[in-house]
Parts: sequence; C-alpha cells; structure tokens
Amino acid sequence: MNTIAKMNEEMNSTVFMVTHDPFAASFCKRIIFIKDGRIKLEIASGGDRKKFFDKILEVQSFIGGEE
Repeated sequence: MNTIAKMNEEMNSTVFMVTHDPFAASFCKRIIFIKDGRIKLEIASGGDRKKFFDKILEVQSFIGGEE
C-alpha cells in the first residue's frame, strides 16, 4: 500500500481501487461508498490516515450490511 501511495504522489498517477478492507482504504485520498449499486456516501482524507481510518469504520457501521 505504501508503494501505491508513493506512486500516486510522486508520479501524479490516479489509482482506482475496489476494497472492503478499511485499512487498505485508509491509504486513499477519497472514498466512494456504494451499497446495492448506488452511491451512498463520499468522504475525503484530511491527511491524517489514523483519523481517516476511524472515519471509514464509522461510515461502514452507519451504512451497515443488510437492510
């Protein structure tokens, strides 16, 4: 993940990743949450990966699994 993040920064490249893993997602600058084929929410990192990780977990619990 550090290598991908470094490529994004140093090479100004876009990385599109699909994951259910909040740790992997915490390396991203922006996350779009999709549920049942629809965009539910979008969040952006403020630069602090730990806080972003916590926010991802919070959103996952808010969106939930089954309705």
